[in-house]
Amino acid sequence: MCTPLALGIAAGGASAVTGIMQQNRAHRAQVDAVNRSNQIARQKYLNDITISAFNDRQKGQVFTAQLQADAASRAAFYKQKEFNQIEANRASESAQQELREKITESLFSSQANLAKAIQAQGTILASGQAAGQSTMLSLDQAERELGYAQAQLDASVFDATKAYGIKQFGVNLDQFSSDVSAYNRITTTAPMAPAASFMTMRPIEQAPPPKPSILTPILGGFVTGVQTGYGVKAALRN
Repeated sequence: MCTPLALGIAAGGASAVTGIMQQNRAHRAQVDAVNRSNQIARQKYLNDITISAFNDRQKGQVFTAQLQADAASRAAFYKQKEFNQIEANRASESAQQELREKITESLFSSQANLAKAIQAQGTILASGQAAGQSTMLSLDQAERELGYAQAQLDASVFDATKAYGIKQFGVNLDQFSSDVSAYNRITTTAPMAPAASFMTMRPIEQAPPPKPSILTPILGGFVTGVQTGYGVKAALRN
């Protein structure tokens, strides 16, 4: 027959073992939960790093394309400015050539008029006309005619010079306008380099819970054994 003490010890031992097993299961569940949380945090950290790196590469590629477009735009400006200068030189040279031709024509005409005046004076003097007022009047008339012709040539040269100045001003104005128009077509789509993404914060790993002490279930089993022993003993007395 089992004594109350033996029953108490058996009940206390069973209670202690059961308590230890429950305690261990709860501890393992807590450890698994911490491990899962750490794994999720690590995976999220890796995903965030990958996304940030991808976004930075995309921003770098866009910035590179913008720089290339801006460089091409400026190259086109300088090329157009060079073309504008070539066209301005051509137009200016054409206007200068017209002025030179007009001046050359005037010089030849002036020489021809001078030759005519000399010839006219020679004709008058060789005509045998008696010296006097009539002869002087004839010579003065020849000089006046030369002066009129020379004045017409001078006026023609002045008008040609004036026309050249107007044309040259127009050439310079067209060149300036073309240069400004070309400059306004310059694009600046990359004013500054893109900033890199903020550094992803590394997650702080949670430490697993400490392993529980077996003292608590043992003490619980001891109390259970004592209570069981006293209970059995009281029942046998009755």
